[in-house]
Amino acid sequence: MNFIQKLQYLPFTDLLLIVGLVLLLLVVIRFRLRRRARVETTLAETPPRAGLRLRRGLGYGLKLVGFALLSFIIIGGSVLVYEDYRAVTTEIAPAHHAVEIPDDLPFPIEEVTFTGGDDLTLVGWLVPPQNGVVIILLHGYSGDRTQMIWHAEVLTEAGYGVLMYDERASGESEGSYRSYGWEDAADVAGALAYLKSRPEINPNQIGIAGCSIGGQIALQGAAYYPQIGAVWADGPAVIRAVDNLPPHNWARAIAYIGNFIIDRMYTWRLNIQAPLPMIEIIDNIAPRPIMLVGGGTPRPYFGSEAPQVERYAAYAGNNATVWVIPEAHHCDGPVRQPEAYAARMVGFFDAAFDLE
Repeated sequence: MNFIQKLQYLPFTDLLLIVGLVLLLLVVIRFRLRRRARVETTLAETPPRAGLRLRRGLGYGLKLVGFALLSFIIIGGSVLVYEDYRAVTTEIAPAHHAVEIPDDLPFPIEEVTFTGGDDLTLVGWLVPPQNGVVIILLHGYSGDRTQMIWHAEVLTEAGYGVLMYDERASGESEGSYRSYGWEDAADVAGALAYLKSRPEINPNQIGIAGCSIGGQIALQGAAYYPQIGAVWADGPAVIRAVDNLPPHNWARAIAYIGNFIIDRMYTWRLNIQAPLPMIEIIDNIAPRPIMLVGGGTPRPYFGSEAPQVERYAAYAGNNATVWVIPEAHHCDGPVRQPEAYAARMVGFFDAAFDLE
């Protein structure tokens, strides 16, 4: 790691806080000096009338309020930028680790590799289809292909083939950094090219499903590659800040502002052009069917996922269906309602590919 790269980590964030504190200190010093000068001038003059004293008191009070507000903006802004920078640093760091085949894996798999975007080698498992359709499965952030074993078991039991792989810079797949889905759509293109190279697989019978960031990548993949016939997205993450719901409370407002800062930090840290927001591309999927799944249990201050998936559906069009699972939080529908989830997922792909 060279000197410039080192500056991109904690020393830079510490510098942001130092700058904020220095600015605050300068404001305090200036305020104190001006106040002292006024006091000295006042003592040298004739005592003011009562009305003048009241006006001066009100002015002093307003200045205190302004000082407090300025202090809040400086310190709060510095902390917000610091936390956003730290979040970006964590989110783009590679999440490599070994992925073992579980001893109790309920279906036979073939270990495969294929080339994704940027010529990265991606590692995964393939199960050939019995009904002619393959579903690409995409895991959540910091995870690996094993997160989608439950989905794979349900689908393979119904006759579907599956391709489940570690996303870039995750698990055993190559990559020097993760990009929060910004560059992962190209890896979906690599998966499609690989499936097309397999003689036993029909390249026109491919669906995609994902959870969290995997749901976001699945939607991107379907938006950019028309050979994907249907998409199942559970708790899909946003791509850009504008994808978020407008804020309705102070916590949402802070997060909303922070996401715009994070967008800028991603473009700077990754040195790439920001991709199009989800709300601008999701309608490209029509008329192919979309299932948007969200948890209905609210989190403190931030609410549930339901409004976000409904927002996506509104931009997608009539081809999108929303399923809110009341007991679920985020991607835990298979735990909260396993039978209903399995039936809905299989039924969705059966209908999409005329297998009913």
